[in-house]
Amino acid sequence: MRNTSEALSVRDLLKQTYLLLNERHNPEKIVFSKKVLAEIANDSDYHRQRIGYMGYEFAGLFEINGKKWAIARGEACGGYPADPYDSDIMALKFELESSSDEEKMNNLTKAIKESEYFKNSLIYGTADGNINVSGRGSFGTKIVDLLRPKIKEFIVQKAEYDSQYISVSTLSPVCKKSIRYKHEFANFLADSIETVLK
Repeated sequence: MRNTSEALSVRDLLKQTYLLLNERHNPEKIVFSKKVLAEIANDSDYHRQRIGYMGYEFAGLFEINGKKWAIARGEACGGYPADPYDSDIMALKFELESSSDEEKMNNLTKAIKESEYFKNSLIYGTADGNINVSGRGSFGTKIVDLLRPKIKEFIVQKAEYDSQYISVSTLSPVCKKSIRYKHEFANFLADSIETVLK
């Protein structure tokens, strides 16, 4: 039996990947005065509003191979429609060198809010530890091509579900154990993100 105590959850994996990108590129950091929200799920009706979001507390302004990007890591928040999701890493083209800090903040906040349903996410994780890409954005196919041949090598523990219990928010079997990943996967993910953004 492989040791899963040191393996990474999907949130820790994306945190580690984002840290590696920061170490490699030393970006200018923009910290938002309050969490910026992008809608990812909506179960509202005429009687009540129930919306799930990906929330971002900060972003880094990166230059990768001469191209400028704002890259941020978000975490699921808001109402129960966000329950199936965990976190993501998003990237936005960002050309505002001469702008003031306030302009950068305002433009970045607006761009993140408009990144609904993982439109600008490079990758996102779900509550059971799975890694996904959005079919709506421009990164999905490129990331899938890089990850598909390798991802099984980095999985330490597969997800386990209890079919006796159903989650009220997802109507799916409850996840007893989420997918766990090897630490080396963060390096591979960081390399893959750099490849896509180049």
